[in-house]
Amino acid sequence: MRIITKKDSIPNEFIAASRKHFAKSVDAHGHDFFEIEFIISGHGSYVIDGKHYDVRPKTLFLMNPAQIHTVDADMELINVMFQCEYDGDFFAFPLTGGNHTPVFQLSDSDYEFLLALLSELVAVHKTDCRYAMLLLRCVLRKLMSCLPTNAIENHPPYIQQTILYMLENFRTGITLESAAEYLGLSKAYLSDCFSKQLGVNFKTYLDGIRFSHAKNLLAFTSIPLTEIHERSGFYDYANFTRRFKQKYGCSPGAYRKEHTS
Repeated sequence: MRIITKKDSIPNEFIAASRKHFAKSVDAHGHDFFEIEFIISGHGSYVIDGKHYDVRPKTLFLMNPAQIHTVDADMELINVMFQCEYDGDFFAFPLTGGNHTPVFQLSDSDYEFLLALLSELVAVHKTDCRYAMLLLRCVLRKLMSCLPTNAIENHPPYIQQTILYMLENFRTGITLESAAEYLGLSKAYLSDCFSKQLGVNFKTYLDGIRFSHAKNLLAFTSIPLTEIHERSGFYDYANFTRRFKQKYGCSPGAYRKEHTS
């Protein structure tokens, strides 16, 4: 499995967009950026973190950097790749937690509205990045309106920003200190607010993202066991193995044997 980087895929490191015909299979892969795939026509399937989703017209997939997916389809789509940091600003949108699926089946009116926004985004993203990012914000806010009320995690913007920072950077050696510095907050303030809002501290939440990603790598890829920890943001194999067994009651190797598909 490979990780597609924004350096390779997003020329300005902020946003790239295209409308295209796609007709092939792509093996399991991940990104270090967010991706929208807006299906205009066609058929096929996505498998995202082991779950199968049919490709249908008026479907939109929104994938975050912690997810692994494969594609086998013949379709026309609009693809948007983006990161959530732009001139120090973040997209604060509660679409990144565990209470929603990465797929939206759109109504006729929502489809037409998003098609207009995304078509304009494709047309302008190379010449007016700021305008393209504003259009993308509109798309993401519209997607929020498509979610059930109980699926929206209404945390304050700086908590959402912290989670987005984690999702985009969990493979690296980020810390509470680096997150606080990036957000322009004090370490103590961010730590206190994060724990009060989410009921767990920064490190525990970050480890949850990393362990969840490690489980997906074990179950849905053939990456060697000795590489899983680094690809998930852990830098000590022995410590990762010990903590994995404490958390899940089995070794990474045993987990792979039981869950490989």
